[in-house]
Amino acid sequence: MKDKALNKASSYLIFRDREVIINTVLFLVIAFAYLLGLYKFLFANKGEDFIILMTYALILGFGIIGSNTILVNLSLRDKLSGRLEFLLGTGLDVREIVKAYSIENWRISSLPSFVIFFGTYVICDLGKSFVALYLSCIALHYFLILTLNVMAMYRKNFKFFKNIVFFTTSLGIYLLGNFSGRILNFLGSINLGLNIFLILVNVILGLGLAVYSLYQYRKMDNEKVMEVSSVWS
Repeated sequence: MKDKALNKASSYLIFRDREVIINTVLFLVIAFAYLLGLYKFLFANKGEDFIILMTYALILGFGIIGSNTILVNLSLRDKLSGRLEFLLGTGLDVREIVKAYSIENWRISSLPSFVIFFGTYVICDLGKSFVALYLSCIALHYFLILTLNVMAMYRKNFKFFKNIVFFTTSLGIYLLGNFSGRILNFLGSINLGLNIFLILVNVILGLGLAVYSLYQYRKMDNEKVMEVSSVWS
C-alpha cells in the first residue's frame, strides 16, 4: 500500500512539472515526424540496418534525456528543497523513495521511446529480433535510471551532475549518427548482425549497471543521505 502511494505521489509531482511536459510533447512530435519519414520512405535508400541503428539511438536517447529531466525535477529538486529530508523524517526508508522515483521516471520517460519502437516495428516489419532489441533497451534504461537516482542522493553539485548526463547523451546520439556508416561496414566485415551486436551491447551495459545499482541500493542509509548537503552550482 505504501509503495502504491509513493508511486502515485511521484507521478503527480512529475506531471505537475512544466519542463517535463514540454520535453515529453516535444519528443513525441519528433517521434511522429520520424515515423512519418519512415512511412514516406524517406530513408529507404539508406537500408534496413541504418533505420535500426537510428531508431536505436532515438529510443535510448529520448529515454535518457527524458529521464534526466525528470531526475532533475523530482529527485534532485526534492533533495535541494528539503522535501526528501522531510519524507525520511516521517519514517520512510530512502530505498523506498528511490525505488518509487525510479519506476515512475522509467514509465513516463519511456513513452516517446515506445512510440518510436512501435511505429518503426509496424511500418518496417522488422521482426522478433527488433522486439528483443527494444526489450534490452528498456531494461538498460531502467537500470541507468536506478543508478542515477542512487547517485543523486549523494551528489553535492547538482548542476554539474545534470549537465554531464545531458551532454554525454546528446554527444552519443550525434556520434552514432555520424559514424553509422563506419559501424555498419565494420559489422559487415566481421559478419555480425546489427540487432545481435546492439543486444549484446545493451546486455553487457545493463548487467554492469544492474550489479552496481543494486549493490549501492542495498547499502543506502537514511542518515548517510541526510548528511550530504547539496547545492545547485
